[in-house]
Amino acid sequence: MEIIRDRIRTKHFVGRAVSQTTMEHDFNVPDVKPDIEQMIEETGELKITEARANDGKIVIRGKLEFSVLYIGSSISRPMQKMCGSIPFEESMNMDGVTDKDDIKVSWDMEDLRTRMINSRKISVRSIVSFCVTASKTEEEEMAVDIKDGEDIYMLPKALDVSQIHSQKKDIVRIRREINVPATKPNIMEIIWDQVMIGSLDIKVLDGRVNVRGDFDVFIMYASQEEKNPLQYFNHPLDFNESVDCAGAAEEMIGNVEVKMIAREFNVKENEDGELRKIEAEIVLELNMAVYEEKHIKILADVYSNRKKLEPVMKEMIFDNILMKNQSVIKLAQKIKIKNDQAKILQICQSDASVKMDRMEIMKNGIMVEGVVYAQILYIAADDKKPVNAIKGTIPFSHMIEIDGMKPQCSFEMLPVLEQVSSTMADSEEIDIKAELYLNTIVFEQTRTEMLSDIKVSALDYEALEAMPGIVGYVVHPGDTLWKLAKQFYTTKERIMSVNHLDSETLSPRQKLVIVKEDQSIV
Repeated sequence: MEIIRDRIRTKHFVGRAVSQTTMEHDFNVPDVKPDIEQMIEETGELKITEARANDGKIVIRGKLEFSVLYIGSSISRPMQKMCGSIPFEESMNMDGVTDKDDIKVSWDMEDLRTRMINSRKISVRSIVSFCVTASKTEEEEMAVDIKDGEDIYMLPKALDVSQIHSQKKDIVRIRREINVPATKPNIMEIIWDQVMIGSLDIKVLDGRVNVRGDFDVFIMYASQEEKNPLQYFNHPLDFNESVDCAGAAEEMIGNVEVKMIAREFNVKENEDGELRKIEAEIVLELNMAVYEEKHIKILADVYSNRKKLEPVMKEMIFDNILMKNQSVIKLAQKIKIKNDQAKILQICQSDASVKMDRMEIMKNGIMVEGVVYAQILYIAADDKKPVNAIKGTIPFSHMIEIDGMKPQCSFEMLPVLEQVSSTMADSEEIDIKAELYLNTIVFEQTRTEMLSDIKVSALDYEALEAMPGIVGYVVHPGDTLWKLAKQFYTTKERIMSVNHLDSETLSPRQKLVIVKEDQSIV
């Protein structure tokens, strides 16, 4: 007798931990930069360099990288850029987490603020919220059949499993050339740049994961024109890239997070020797998890009428995909300039980020609350201070409806902002619109008993002799043909034949005649 086994890779949720920290530091203006007269706009990004788990604790290390656009004291080139970074280390407790678990870190940056201390020094401050999820990927071995098992009866059990096919990170580098619009002068120096991801379409294909989308690239630069040295333009960039994923297939389910982790713009000469070409490189990080839905049959029980078989059972815990959903929230808000701000002549660029304040499992769904931080750069009606920015917030609340959602379920949610746009209502007010996509995958914890081994021994012939060859039996709640056949040393088929049954379904108080399959075994 040989037990035939199969293997599946299962993933189950270990825990979630949240933490909030304030990052704050003072920075001096580099010597090569002019004095600050007014702060205009700031952007920031968290770069995680390490996320390590060990004995119930998770340590995250990285840095907050920021850029500041300001008006300087230089008359010829008033717009200036200053960059820097704040290193950090954050520690969180999580029961049961080990160094072998898969750690995933998401973060929200709440209201990054820069303040001018004096003309040569600034303060940078932000409140950052971390959300860390830990999961465990294990390979389970299950008994599915028995080879050369004479007179052994097997009870199969159907099992639907969301097997983790692959989980990995990969990098996509997108290189393009951007030409300065014909109506714009040559570039002397890039002052400020922004990149917004416009849309994303992610698909699991045979042997690869494909990511298609587009960027909106904003470039503000200094030109050699005396009358109008400050110039800017927007340029769309599309991309269609693939990364290898061995064994992947179109019918598999992908949960892919896409992050822009770096960008670089270098000014180059064109064919005429003029500085009218920009070499752009945008780096995306793909955090990929690909799942395969498998329908398998395992052995739930065995017995024999010739020998004693004692199944050795083992509990298996794994997470099955309950649902993969994409919810869309349409956002709109009016943002008004402050009383001391110059009026709006023209909008340059809109930027926005999401902060998730609440993600709570409710009955049949997940309640989500948060805020979108919007920042609009505009040309101001002030010759001395030609550029300014408006900041505003857009709160949102949304219920993601999920049938079968239970408190013990776990989930991963990726918020993605798309189609951020702004229009002038008048010279003092801007209408901003955006679409927030909540990409959610929900897992339901499943527990099942599976057969891991079989102990074989001789039958108790004395007990078997004492059993009558024919038994009249009244069905009790919970009885099955399998259970009765195993108890009375017969088979399901024998019981159905003797009692002329057309179905395996039994009813309480139903009367049966049960005959031992082979009286000669005693």
